[in-house]
Amino acid sequence: MMGQTQSTAVPKIMSKPLNLPKQQRTQKRMEKVVETTEKMLINMDLEKISIPEVANESGVPRASIYQFFPTKYDLLRHIALQHLHVLIAELKTVGLQVVLDHPNQPITTYGPLITAEMIRTTAKFYNDSDVASMLILGGAVTQHSYLEYQVELQKVSATMRQGLKMLNIDEFIPAKPDTMTILIELIFTCMKHGYYTESYISEEICQEAYRIAMSYLAALKNNVFKLDQVKKIGLQVQD
Repeated sequence: MMGQTQSTAVPKIMSKPLNLPKQQRTQKRMEKVVETTEKMLINMDLEKISIPEVANESGVPRASIYQFFPTKYDLLRHIALQHLHVLIAELKTVGLQVVLDHPNQPITTYGPLITAEMIRTTAKFYNDSDVASMLILGGAVTQHSYLEYQVELQKVSATMRQGLKMLNIDEFIPAKPDTMTILIELIFTCMKHGYYTESYISEEICQEAYRIAMSYLAALKNNVFKLDQVKKIGLQVQD
C-alpha cells in the first residue's frame, strides 16, 4: 500500500545529459535558438528542420549550436522537456491549491477534485501550446526522450504520493506496480488520442479522461476487477 515505504524503479537514461550553457551571453544565444526552432516547428514540417536551418534563421553560428545540441533531436528533446517542466509545475500548483481550498477532507473528496483540475489544467496547457502538443503528445522524438518523460512522470507521481501521505489520507494506491504513474499515463493516452484525431483536446476527451481516471481509482479503492479471480477458459481444439 502507499503508506509503506516502497521505491519505484526509475528508467535508466544511458546517454549523456546535454551540456547546457552556463555563461549569460551564451544562454541568451541558446534562448534565441530555442525561440527560433519553436517558430520553425509551427511553420514547417519537423523533418525539414535541421541545425544549419536553425543557425540561418536565428543568426547563431551552427558551431555554437552543435556545442550544446549535437543533433536536431537533442534540441527538440530540450524544448520538449522545457515545456514538460512548465506543465509539471502547473500541476503541482493546482494540486496544492485544491488541498488549501478544501482542508482536512477525505480521499473521496480530494480524488475527484484533484483529478478534474489536473485534467483541465493539462488540456488547457496543450491547447495553448502547439509546440508542446507536437513534441510531447505527438510522440517522443527519440527513445532517450521517452525515458526522460517517464522520469518526469514518476517525479509527479512521487510528489502526489508524498502529498497524500502528509495529509494522512487513507491510502489505497499501490506503489508496486506504480499505479499513480499508470493513472497519469491513462489520462495522457486520452489526450494523445484527442490530439491525433482532432489536433485539439476537446471537452469530450476531458470527460473520457476523467471517466477513466475515476473508474481506475474506484477499482483500486475497492480492490475489484482482479484478473486472478477470473476463471480461465480452456480452449478445446477439435480434430
